[in-house]
Amino acid sequence: MNGDYRSKKAQGDVGKSPIASMKLKTSSVGGELKGGEGGDPPFPLSNAEFVSAAMGAIPVEAAAVVCSKAGDPDVGGWLARAAGDVNAQCPPDKNNYLNCSSFLQSDGGNVSATREKFAAFHFLMLDDVGTKGAESKLAGVKPTWATETSEGNFQWGFRLHPPLSHIDEVEALQNAVVAAGLSDPGSKGVARWSRMPNAINGKSKHKDKTGRPFECRLVTWNPDVAYTPKSLAAALSIELAAPAVSRIASGRAPTKRRTGPVKGNAVFTPAPPENPVLTALKARGLYKKEIGHGKHDITCPWCHDHTDALDTGAAYFEPSAEYPNGGFKCQHSHGDQLSIRDLLEQMDIKSDDATGKPRIRTMPGHINGIVEAAESLLAETGKFFQCGGMIVRLHRDGQSGELLTSPVNEQQLTAELADAAIWERPEGKGQWVRCDPGPKYVQTLLRCQAYKHLPVLNGLARQPYFRESDGVLVVDSGYDSVSGILADFEASDYQIGEPTHEDAVAAMEALNVLIGEFHFATEADRSATLSAIFTATVRPGLPYAPAFSITASMPGSGKSFLARTIALFASPAQPTTSGYPATAEEASKAILAALLTGPPAIVFDDMQTDWKPHAVINRMLTSDKITDRILGASRTATVSTRVLLLGTGNNIEAVGDMTRRVITARLQPKTSTPFELTYDRDPVKLLRANRSEFVSYVLIIIRAWLAAGRPMTDVPPIASFEGPWSEYCRQPLLWLGLPDPAASLMAQVKADPYIEPLRHLLKAWHGCFGDKSVTVRQVIEDSDQSPLLVEALDDLPVTGGGMIDRNRFGHFLRKNVGRIVDGLELQHGDLTERKSWRVVQVAIEGGKGG
Repeated sequence: MNGDYRSKKAQGDVGKSPIASMKLKTSSVGGELKGGEGGDPPFPLSNAEFVSAAMGAIPVEAAAVVCSKAGDPDVGGWLARAAGDVNAQCPPDKNNYLNCSSFLQSDGGNVSATREKFAAFHFLMLDDVGTKGAESKLAGVKPTWATETSEGNFQWGFRLHPPLSHIDEVEALQNAVVAAGLSDPGSKGVARWSRMPNAINGKSKHKDKTGRPFECRLVTWNPDVAYTPKSLAAALSIELAAPAVSRIASGRAPTKRRTGPVKGNAVFTPAPPENPVLTALKARGLYKKEIGHGKHDITCPWCHDHTDALDTGAAYFEPSAEYPNGGFKCQHSHGDQLSIRDLLEQMDIKSDDATGKPRIRTMPGHINGIVEAAESLLAETGKFFQCGGMIVRLHRDGQSGELLTSPVNEQQLTAELADAAIWERPEGKGQWVRCDPGPKYVQTLLRCQAYKHLPVLNGLARQPYFRESDGVLVVDSGYDSVSGILADFEASDYQIGEPTHEDAVAAMEALNVLIGEFHFATEADRSATLSAIFTATVRPGLPYAPAFSITASMPGSGKSFLARTIALFASPAQPTTSGYPATAEEASKAILAALLTGPPAIVFDDMQTDWKPHAVINRMLTSDKITDRILGASRTATVSTRVLLLGTGNNIEAVGDMTRRVITARLQPKTSTPFELTYDRDPVKLLRANRSEFVSYVLIIIRAWLAAGRPMTDVPPIASFEGPWSEYCRQPLLWLGLPDPAASLMAQVKADPYIEPLRHLLKAWHGCFGDKSVTVRQVIEDSDQSPLLVEALDDLPVTGGGMIDRNRFGHFLRKNVGRIVDGLELQHGDLTERKSWRVVQVAIEGGKGG
């Protein structure tokens, strides 16, 4: 949802429902819009109008940046100025440029077009279309504008909506463009300059016979055409790789260390403030300027060998993953014979020093300092966190691109630390040689369990979420140090505003249309489904939440289809899907393995059994963390349980302790052949195309309920889920007049099949023994005196080989001690010489127990 949320009334007659409105807005992103041609060239367009249209929305505290130069633009520096009176700043007789990015301004209003001041990337510019550009690959592609900048040579601009606020997203897009041959490798970076339409090209080679400079002209103008990175990649037929995790994870709110970096000491030397090669070039007067991220214009040290000793065409590239020691290129004749190795030798810089990396020296007796320095370097990457006593690493799923976590093993940690710093060990007197991080340092760091520098990670969020500690709706992506939650989404996609009751009604209408073709047995089942959707949306901010069971009488009723619809509110990626664990041991292994990756949802699809009360599932639904042993490892892990839990199956029920942890939604098509049903609308497809819209509808309803003063409907409380879940996923639905979504849970608790046998046992026990304390042996031996007690014992799951198993009976009693049914409570007895039990009459509050 781009722009402020408005009610249907405020939007005007844009459609019959919020979905119609949503479709209109969505069509404006990632393709062509109406009215984009703007007439035949030349277009009556000023530079100010061009800047306004090309940049679109600019972040607060940032500014569009322009540059105007007289004469030959290659002479002199590039003075960046915040765009103000653009027509005055950039008169048409100058070389006029607009930067593709906006940049943060200083307190005095000054602006610098540097990577450090980057705010947002507003358009992609393809240069030299017509001379160097691959025109055949651009056939049929519609740019936002095209400007002829010299005879037969054009710059094409593609406006991005919304602008990219993460540098790694920019680099991913530019890398894809370069890889496709649509631009040269030197055209990367966030600080690229694009020519304005009302300007000259003052380069001497482009002047005509009379000496007049070439006058730039706008030849294509489609101001309403805008693209997302994905839609632009599709239009250009390029492969867009997922951006690197580190910057996407941090976003505009970068991951912060809990403490500052480790200072230099006997074992640790921090990275220099500036790359040593740049420092040496500047000291020798060979440095000119930065011409792109990590790329610098320099004077070639062998300039005297150039024709006429021309001081042009040499560049230094800072180290990167592809070129660890950096790069050097001179365009003159000797360029093919010279490399970075020659430049380093000329500058008297060792290759290790050229990397600009910090240095760790492994010295006996300094293990604590070495481990702390290593931890600090991990924290600097933005990819590593501490979670439940483990170091976890962020990574993206290769297919979906979803951000996930995984525990770091010794091999991964060794490789990461080797890349983060130069490690050295002593050899001989005063001599040091390079080495890999030693196993004892890696193992010590891996098993510390408590960390000083690594941020605590409590969960991942794929959309705005309500922070548990203060109820604030966190709308920015990145790491939130208050909650310990890392959010990975595009903040501009979610504009919630200050919604009203009218807005909430309109949003609910849209959600009801989305699920309108599912055949719910009752309106309470529809309400339960909406509660599942709300839970999926806000789950990262809930300490715990119930599971949701989608059941029907017959196959083909749409259970899995509905589960996929609900799960999409938790994440745009496919949920983790498995069968329901058959045993408690299987459940412990499967649940811990799944939770270690930080999934948004787990779906038990096509369950062949009821919701059995496995201990680990019981705990994960009523606790925000669980601790268990890692399979195949000699250590335990504490993991977050902030995951949506769904299950589907035919006539499945919650039993035992699960009755108060599961909400059921039943589908009941009025046909004997539900698999033949057809749907006019595909909610999964609709959600995938417009997910941020529908997620925003949920948040709008909750925000409207909060703004209304949190009106509370009088319904029976659910002890385990009162608080945030009830406030965000139950009460807002009741406020809008829907049935209680937790009605099925209440009914399950009352109809629990385990309750009836216990009820009969307690009644027969008390009738036989009163309040007297007795042992298991006594109960079994004296049961012959009471036919009701014999019948009650026969109904219990405590027999074996036709006889009552004392161990099973004792286990059953331990599981139900303290349980109150119809005013009778099973308690521990008071016999001191052996284990005993008793059933006593107790006063109960609020009606019958059970």
